[in-house]
Amino acid sequence: MAATLFYLVRTPSALAKVAEEVRSKFDDVEDIHQGAQLASCTYLRACIDEAMRLSPSVGGLLPREVLTGGMTIDGEHVPAGTVVGTPHYAIHHNPDYYPEPFSFVPERWIAGSSFGKGGRAVGEDDVARAQSAFCPFSIGPRGCIGKGLAYLEMTTTIARVLFMYDLRRAAGVVDPGEGSEDAEWGRHRAGEFQLVDTFTSLKDGPMVEFRRRS
Repeated sequence: MAATLFYLVRTPSALAKVAEEVRSKFDDVEDIHQGAQLASCTYLRACIDEAMRLSPSVGGLLPREVLTGGMTIDGEHVPAGTVVGTPHYAIHHNPDYYPEPFSFVPERWIAGSSFGKGGRAVGEDDVARAQSAFCPFSIGPRGCIGKGLAYLEMTTTIARVLFMYDLRRAAGVVDPGEGSEDAEWGRHRAGEFQLVDTFTSLKDGPMVEFRRRS
């Protein structure tokens, strides 16, 4: 949720679009709960997924041991007992799956939309490719058992925040969640929400101002 707010207040067009989506679908904040109406907020879900892609809660790899008999990965045999894994941050920024990988682009998750200076069209194949590499909760039968609950918490909370408040970047303060051009390589992108990989990611910020809607 922190990453979603970080990127939304730095992308006014996305913030305006997702706020309008939520406010147009609900008449009262108490109506925002699990159900078809909340599930129909496709741009909200795209914003959450895009924030998790850019700044996953588990940025490093989740090591797995190859079982008896070995396995084949990308045409190479990997013997039993080998520990393998792919850092989530790395695959989430692979341009083969995510064009403009360091940009916050919720539209990449919605077929029929477009993004970028050239108006790059997003097709069903593009969305399927993006989803195939998306692993904030890991992938497969050993993925996070709490995925459904996490999505429900995020969509409900962020939708209620957007319904009740107007948001903007906090003025006149340093946001500890930002990178810096003077920082070490990898932390030099000011518009990227900074994480420290332990088992899950440590973070600080973002600094956001909330104003209750009249």
